[in-house]
This record gives sequence, C-alpha cells and structure tokens, in this order.
Amino acid sequence: MRQKQLARFAALAAAIFLTACSEEKSADKPIRSIKYVSVQEERIGETISQTGEIRPRYETAMSFRLDGLMDFRVDAGTIVKTGDVVASVDKTPSENNVATAVANLNSARVAVDIAELNAKRNWELFAKSVVSQAQTQQADANLQTAKAQFDAATTALANTKLALSYTELKAERDGIISAVGANQGQVVAAGQMVVTLISDNERDAVFDIPEQVFSAKLTDPEVSVSLVSDPSVTATGRVREVTPSADPTTRTYKVKVTLSGPIEKMPFGAAVVGKITVSPEPLVRIPASSLVNKDGASAVFVFDPSSKTLKSRDVKVARFDESTLYISTGLNKGDIVATAGVSKLRDGELVKLDEGAGK
Repeated sequence: MRQKQLARFAALAAAIFLTACSEEKSADKPIRSIKYVSVQEERIGETISQTGEIRPRYETAMSFRLDGLMDFRVDAGTIVKTGDVVASVDKTPSENNVATAVANLNSARVAVDIAELNAKRNWELFAKSVVSQAQTQQADANLQTAKAQFDAATTALANTKLALSYTELKAERDGIISAVGANQGQVVAAGQMVVTLISDNERDAVFDIPEQVFSAKLTDPEVSVSLVSDPSVTATGRVREVTPSADPTTRTYKVKVTLSGPIEKMPFGAAVVGKITVSPEPLVRIPASSLVNKDGASAVFVFDPSSKTLKSRDVKVARFDESTLYISTGLNKGDIVATAGVSKLRDGELVKLDEGAGK
C-alpha cells in the first residue's frame, strides 16, 4: 500500500516538474530581431546603355563645280582653317573665258555709245523735218537693243568670273582632311569627291537604338558617354538628331549626340558607351531579399510600430535588377520593410527591429 502511494507521488511530482519546465521554456522564448529598411519615395528612371562610336559633327565631301585638270590638292590629315585652299584645277580655260567676256562687254559698251549718238541725231533731224518719225523710232529701238546686249555682256562677265572662282576648293570651316578622292594631274568631273573635310572641334557620339527606347518619348535627355577602352574618359551630351524611320535591316534608329567636355580625348571612330535615364516615375527602392510569394502574388512584410508585429502587404514590382526591387504601388513613405530571412517570418508575428541593421 505504501509502495503504491510512493509511486503515485513520484508520478505527480514528475508531471509538475515537466509542466514547470515547459512554462519556463515558453516564457524564455526570445522575440525575433529583423533587419529592415525605411521606405523613401524617389523619382527613378530606367538606365539604358548603348554602344556607339565617335563621329565628327560635320563631315563634308568637297567637289568642284566644273570639270578640269587638278593641279593641286592637300594631303589627308592636313589641318585647315576657314578659307584655306584645299584643291584647285587648271585656271587657264576659265581665265580665257573671262578675257573673252571682258572683250564682249567692251564691244557692247561701244555699241551703246554709237546707238545713243544715232538716236540723238535722228531726234534733232526729226525736229527739222529732215527724217521721218519711223527712222527716229528705229534709232530708239537700236539703242534699246544695244543696252540689252550690254547688260547681257555684263552678266556673262560676272558668270565667267564666278566660274573662275570655282577652280579653287576652299575650306568652309576649320577642320581636318579625313579622306581624298582624286590625285594631282587627274581630270576630275564636276561633283566628283576630291577631299572630305571633318570638323575637329565638334564631335558626335552616334548610336543605333532599339525601338523601345525610341518610343520612350525622351525630352531632351542628358547622355553620359565614356570610352570603351578607358571608362575614365567621359563626356556629356544632348540628343540633336534622331532619324524618323528605322533602318530596314537592323530595325534600329540612328541617334546623334553632340558632346561637350574633354572631347579631345575621344578620337574619331572610337567605341563608346552611352547611358541615359528614361521614364522617371515615383518608385520605392527596396532590397530584392525583401520579396515573398503570397498566393502567387508579390508581397513584403511591413512592421507595425503600434503592435510591434509584421503585416504582409501586396506590392507591384515595376522593375528589378540583381539586388534591387522598384515598387510602384503597395508601399508608402516611412513604411518599415523586413529585408532578411523573410521566408521564416509569419504574418502577425511579434518582432523587434535590429537597430544596427536599419537604414
């Protein structure tokens, strides 16, 4: 009997001991500490980069306006100033034409003098009834014809002098001769490329951009340009020209960006990378580790300061990169979002903020 009482007492003591241990363990369970970020709204645009090349803003293929034997041409690479002669053709034929025009003009001037004298004499004789009115009118007509021929000779002389000036090609702006198309002693035709002049102090970065960037309706964006071979060499620019139609082969649009800054370090033909920010809009930036899947939808855990618990909230991800999410809806300025270990968190869980990890 006594043994049964002892066994019952031992069982009761063990039960009390286990209950006490369970309550102590439950009471000592620590509150989870979370890493977090405080939400700030920003106007963020998508950064797009494209590879292009450096080209001169002005690239002029120069040619003569008349045929001729070329007797002078500068070499490729020559630095020229505005008004410098870069090529010329034989002037002899044009000079002969000018001499002929001068002679014709002198002849026409003499004809006018004689016609004026005859017209004046006829009017004097007509007043004395020596000649008929018809003869006087004929003298006036001859004078008008002589004057018209004089005007034609004057214009012809001006044209021949202009043609003489066409025997020289002069640089229209400061620059460098980048290419030649004919050699000294060669007979060139009017319109045939003789030299190509490029501007040295004004340069463009030229890009072929895809349709999605072309359709972004950019408003005079600033473009950051850097050399592929040396990214430390940078310049900025503005879009000055966009082709209105796509290339039939590549389906891209050619964009020319006028550069400013240390462009001397960007040689012609060099490969460059251009970057622009398109479609800036109000977005919230949070770490990619914050995202959880809630019934197939994107969500994050937001800390409620009043209850010190977590609340699951659906969000819309506008875009993302390797480490960052850009949220368009679902979060407000000042919201506190859990950023680490979110797969172990639960909706309504009591937590505390890790003050050393927040930002």
